[in-house]
Amino acid sequence: MQLRPGRFAGAVAIAMLITGCAYLTPQNEAVDESVLAPSGDDADLPAIVDESSPTEGSPPAVEVDAVETTVAPTTSTSSTTIPAPLGVDELILKSDGLGEALFGTEPDAVVSYVSSILGSPTDDSDWVGPDEFSCPGTAVRRVKWGVLSLMFGDQSSSADGRAHFMSYTYGVVDKFGEEPTGLRTSDGVTITDSVGSLLERIDVQLQEGDGDLDIPPSFFYEREPFPISGLLSGTDVDDVVLVISSGSGCLG
Repeated sequence: MQLRPGRFAGAVAIAMLITGCAYLTPQNEAVDESVLAPSGDDADLPAIVDESSPTEGSPPAVEVDAVETTVAPTTSTSSTTIPAPLGVDELILKSDGLGEALFGTEPDAVVSYVSSILGSPTDDSDWVGPDEFSCPGTAVRRVKWGVLSLMFGDQSSSADGRAHFMSYTYGVVDKFGEEPTGLRTSDGVTITDSVGSLLERIDVQLQEGDGDLDIPPSFFYEREPFPISGLLSGTDVDDVVLVISSGSGCLG
């Protein structure tokens, strides 16, 4: 798809941020969602109780003589319906965070939460200098699950002076349609949506970009506390959404 010329400097930042990887098998890890609001304290994990052994004082098992019976045939009620892609209902792309993880939340709690739904990260930059991603503060970290990328740092509009969840980016221009698929915003917008459908549902601003400066077409609409923005294949009604992002903290 050809990108059309125009100007929108903010789209450069998004395009520089996003790259993709393979999607991993989900983990069976439960997360206490009470730790996903901004906090400086770590939450204790709930104790796991083994209820497989009989309790003291239980009545003894009683042997019953076998009786010949006729068993009526059963009808299978199993369904062949294929479930929705994992995480679609839980990981809503919101203006204040991702699913239950709000911007400003402690990083390890957010990583554990997303991993419990999407599996282990496909890439983790660990803590590096802020210049690595054109961010403010003293250290930043990028964690990715395929084409879903989360940024953490110690300075943004969400918090200052402590490590926290700053922003997310969903989608990669040159990895269109890769996993995790089907994540949507609170307004129902997802990558692969047409520009026409975006214009019909939302009061959105479109920018054509600038091919000479390698600035792709983009969109933007206001929400609180942060706007929702992203990249497009073009600005015609048949063009599609390629990238969705929200939050603050980094320019690249």
